[in-house]
Order: sequence, then C-alpha cells, then structure tokens
Amino acid sequence: MDSGKPSGDIISNLNLAPLVDIALVLVIIFMVTAPLLDVPSNLEVELPKAATIEAKSQDNITISLAATGETALNDKMLAPPQLAPALKKMVTDHPGRLVVIRADKNVSHRQILDLLGLAKKNGAQRIAIATVQRR
Repeated sequence: MDSGKPSGDIISNLNLAPLVDIALVLVIIFMVTAPLLDVPSNLEVELPKAATIEAKSQDNITISLAATGETALNDKMLAPPQLAPALKKMVTDHPGRLVVIRADKNVSHRQILDLLGLAKKNGAQRIAIATVQRR
C-alpha cells in the first residue's frame, strides 16, 4: 500500500516556533532572577576604590568591618571576640574557600592587618580585600 509519499523523503521544513518560545521564556526567567543574586549586606560598609575588582561569588566567606568597629561574618553580626571561633569553624567546614575582607575605607590599616592575620591564623589559605572599581 502506498501512503502517497515516497519512503526515502527527508522532512525539509522544521517548525522553530516552539524552540523560540522556550528560549524567550528562559531569557525572561534569567532576567527576573538575576537581580536576586546580589544579596545586600546587613552591615553598611563604604569600600575603598581600586583599579581592579574581583567577581563576586556566593561561595566566599566574607568578613565585614564597619567604620564604627562592628564586625560581621557572612552578614551575621558578631562581637570581635566571637569572630575568631566562628571564622575557624567556617574555614574548617569549607576549606579552600576565598575569605573576602570588606572593610570600610575609613578603617585603619592596623585593623585590616589584624583581620588578615586573624583569617590566616584560623586556616584561611585564600584571602582577598573587597574594593569598588574606580570610574
């Protein structure tokens, strides 16, 4: 029985409308969720400006130091004596993660060096200082 079409024919037209619909839905989803990835910190810190800037990562361990002397570890406010044990636990639980120090631009170099030493003393292998890119 002949169905009317030769058996060796190749379909030459392809309907791309469903593919385009799916692609546009994915673009809309990414546009809606992208702003949610930038989580603001509870501790207000005015960062110094620098010529280079490192990409932000959600896997970083962040130590924040405000001009008032308040400290936070990953947006959790901690008193300075509580910072070392909490940092040691995080570094032990997540070895190899980058420790980012977010210090206000009005904080003294001594305080930043103390935080660098604290991070190193508690096992941090990768340490960076957060800055804002110069314009």
